[in-house]
Amino acid sequence: MELLEEIIVLLLISCAVGVLVKYIRFPYTIALVLVGLFVGLTKLLPEIKLTEELVFFLILPPLLFEGAINTELENFKNNFKPILALATLGVLICVVGIGYLINYLLGIPLLLAFLFGAMITPTDPVSVLATFKTLGVPKKLSTIVEGESILNDGTGVVIFGIILEMIRIGKANVIAGIANFFLVCVGGVIIGLILGYAAYKILGYIDDHLIEVTITLILAFSSFIIAESFHVSGVIAVVAAGLIIGNYGKVFSMSPSTRISLITFWGFVVFMINSLVFILIGMDIHLDKLLNYWNAILIAIPVVLFSRILAVYPILNVFNLFEKSGKIPLLWQHVIFWGGLHGTIPVALALSLDIVNRDVIASMVFGVVLFSLVVQGISLEFIVKRKFAKDEKKLKYEEVLGRMIAAKAAKQEVEKMVLEGEIQEALANRVISDLDSIIQQLSKDYTKLMEDEELARDIWVKVWKRVLIAQKSAVIDSSVKGLISEHVSDKLIREIDDELSKLQNDM
Repeated sequence: MELLEEIIVLLLISCAVGVLVKYIRFPYTIALVLVGLFVGLTKLLPEIKLTEELVFFLILPPLLFEGAINTELENFKNNFKPILALATLGVLICVVGIGYLINYLLGIPLLLAFLFGAMITPTDPVSVLATFKTLGVPKKLSTIVEGESILNDGTGVVIFGIILEMIRIGKANVIAGIANFFLVCVGGVIIGLILGYAAYKILGYIDDHLIEVTITLILAFSSFIIAESFHVSGVIAVVAAGLIIGNYGKVFSMSPSTRISLITFWGFVVFMINSLVFILIGMDIHLDKLLNYWNAILIAIPVVLFSRILAVYPILNVFNLFEKSGKIPLLWQHVIFWGGLHGTIPVALALSLDIVNRDVIASMVFGVVLFSLVVQGISLEFIVKRKFAKDEKKLKYEEVLGRMIAAKAAKQEVEKMVLEGEIQEALANRVISDLDSIIQQLSKDYTKLMEDEELARDIWVKVWKRVLIAQKSAVIDSSVKGLISEHVSDKLIREIDDELSKLQNDM
């Protein structure tokens, strides 16, 4: 079977799985892995071998870019300290902890053990975040989980690349490795910010959603390629560029229709890549190899979990010691620990390996990922649904709000149709009268719901957050137009950021 034909068949399978899980309410990514296992066992399709170049230059950039453009920078900045600590110090603790334990318990050479640690450390909580969105999970918790995933993908891959190069040259230099780590990370940030800012400025002069989306596609891949050509981190560059486009390009350089096109396009791209990779995870997990290395896998799973414990709880509790408000509760720490699922990136790295002892390292990665997705993924979803079940009043509020927004939008559309001569005024008045009745009843329902003090407080916080963001946008716009000086602009933005931080801690 030709490669293109096989990819089309895999996409058809992923679509069928996607439809099925809607009815049985089962995590999509986990279902894909299980289906992939079945396809691999029955030899229905030949294996697709992924090379290192294919993984790094084709799969990673869109996955990282899509995550970055959908990350709200304001929330990211408000939770930057725990996110950065988990994604840097936490990753190093995990890599070192896993490396030494695997070396001691299995006798695997230390550099190979560190390589396994770097491969398995990146988190990919796709199914968890999907559950977060359907429940009343606090935004701060969701931001920390998602933010850690975005950054530790970059740091984990950087460490993986450094260790892999040491293995290939047969020489380990820890000092040089640490220096190289910081150099490639900082260099990646600089290149990503430069290219992201340049693209953001270019987008401001274009008003064509197809061209604008194409520019973001070029940016995602070019930032990776250019950064790698300068021997700095391409993954960090992609994340930095994506954050600029997601938080400045979308707001200041794109029309509403372009924003919708952008999110839809990148959502499709990542859905397609994740669908293929998660099925390939299942197809490339050879049960015979897993059985051959069952003892290594059974040791690797608790070692990875133990190292995750060593990273998450100490870091977050030290953070709580220095944080007067906005401390991270123990329940949240449990979710962050158990929600550190491993998925696309560890497997993509494992599939691209071409070194001695590949089978044992890849089998341990596959085993840990399989345990992570199936056991951790399903159990955490159950826990999250029990502990963070959305309040009935909030659900009712969202329903009333949704109906209100829809009714008012419909009324505006009818008024527009009258102005453009599409319908007669007499007919429009009848429709508008019906819509006014609906809006009036919804307003009564809304007023009644606002009698609940806790709900009213939550809405008040959200409204003020929107107000402050609007003020910040106006200040930035005024500074760009030269209406106020940069000094005044910086002062006002700092004041607004302080207010936003206070509100964030109340959410």
